[in-house]
Amino acid sequence: MTSEIKQKKLMFLFKIFFDRDGNGSITKEDFEQSIEKLAKAKGWEPGDEKYKIAEKTLLEIWEGMLYKADANKDGEISADEWVKLWEESSKDSPFDWQAYYCKSIFRLQDSGNDGAIDKEEFVSVHKSFGLPEDQTSEAFDKLACGKDKITWEDFQQRWEEFFTSEDLDAPGNYIFGHLTFV
Repeated sequence: MTSEIKQKKLMFLFKIFFDRDGNGSITKEDFEQSIEKLAKAKGWEPGDEKYKIAEKTLLEIWEGMLYKADANKDGEISADEWVKLWEESSKDSPFDWQAYYCKSIFRLQDSGNDGAIDKEEFVSVHKSFGLPEDQTSEAFDKLACGKDKITWEDFQQRWEEFFTSEDLDAPGNYIFGHLTFV
């Protein structure tokens, strides 16, 4: 059973980043909207190589999530299926799809391909999802713990912290921006 804090974090992620049309479920169309918003924020055009890579990556994430989460096989992931997906993934070993998702999100944010995410990169991606720039900038500062950049190693630690920590002040809770329920 997922704790109240973890469930709130998962629902924040569900509503802000995945259920793009706000209909209460995640669909392939939601992922396609995310690709378009991300591409716009990064200045990518549909034929660009980076656009194609982002599209391929996000659609692979969608397929992996759908395969694991869509219990009733309706082609959508409901809020309940979403929470159950993360409950079940914490039992999996290794976390294959989750590890791929983590690495993909890191790569999408590391637009300079220097192995780290700086504040500008972090803010631009989160702004594309409609998060306020000032809150996203503040979230980066908390996530980075005083550093100028977030390395892959830092990102992995913060990622795990987001999904496992009960501490609302944990830096990992800012990996997806400022939690609005706090």
